[in-house]
Amino acid sequence: MKNPQISVVMPAYNAEKYITEAINSILSQTFTDFEFIIINDASTDSTKEIIGSFQDPRIKLINNEQNQGVANSLNIGIAEAKGKHIARMDADDISLPHRLQTQFDFMEQNPEIDICGSWIETFGDNQRIIKVPEKYDDIKDELFFSCPMLHPTLIFKKNLNLQYSSDFPRAEDYDLWCRKINELKFANIPKVLLHYRIHSNQVGKAKKTTQNQDSNLIRLRNLENIGLHLSDEELRIYNDFFAEQLIPQNIEEVVNAVNIFEKISIAGKKYGHGEKFQELIKLFQRKATDFGIKNSVTSLKLYFTTFRKMGFFDSPRANLRYMYHCLRNLLYVKNG
Repeated sequence: MKNPQISVVMPAYNAEKYITEAINSILSQTFTDFEFIIINDASTDSTKEIIGSFQDPRIKLINNEQNQGVANSLNIGIAEAKGKHIARMDADDISLPHRLQTQFDFMEQNPEIDICGSWIETFGDNQRIIKVPEKYDDIKDELFFSCPMLHPTLIFKKNLNLQYSSDFPRAEDYDLWCRKINELKFANIPKVLLHYRIHSNQVGKAKKTTQNQDSNLIRLRNLENIGLHLSDEELRIYNDFFAEQLIPQNIEEVVNAVNIFEKISIAGKKYGHGEKFQELIKLFQRKATDFGIKNSVTSLKLYFTTFRKMGFFDSPRANLRYMYHCLRNLLYVKNG
């Protein structure tokens, strides 16, 4: 028997509530030349029995005797895969019926692309469409700060021999793509191909603090890769910024945050980061000023002495928004 064109790899841990829908969404794909490797990661609920109840010969069940985590489970599945391409899937999501066909056609028509994702639509506790950059250069720029490759939507070439690292258990995908971004070509199809479930038992949500810590370490490694090393104080501000915990106590702290991103902007240019990178830098600098205008002591001084001169508020609407916050802060102090 010839090898399948696609190997779908899906780890599952205590997924009894949603895994039936996930499996059915793959088995009902319009594209049929695939194997479906499911790694039961030592579940303690009925996940194993639910998987075993499906009789489709395309399903290959692997049972971990001990819990290995997502990264190691994915490596186990990838090692077993026989397909030309490997497609990711999570045990609580739903792939749209044409997902595999769309991605297979894209990979065949664009042989220079190594890894391909798509947009997603969330459902459950929250519903929205998440759009990510389509082109490689934009993906590379955004990947420096966050992960624009949505993990359960991905398909990639088997012969890449990709290996996830367990050093970042809550951001294993972000780590891998950052390590490979200069070696491989990435793309995203600008279509929703997967429904991504938002629920209270989600691993990423339950372990958000660890995920943020892992992401911070990866972002700092990205800085080192462009030859930039932050001081202890700069490191604190940078980490607080991305953790949404930056609370400036004076003008200097806000200016320092802006200057940190200016340093990153200059270093990024030297290493070939483009327009999207610089757009994100400006966005972060504006966000840093937003932290500052919430402080009634610093807001007016920031506006008149620093940020207006730096051109952050170059539209009438932006100026009015800033002045509104300044006046609101002053009235709050006066009435308080």
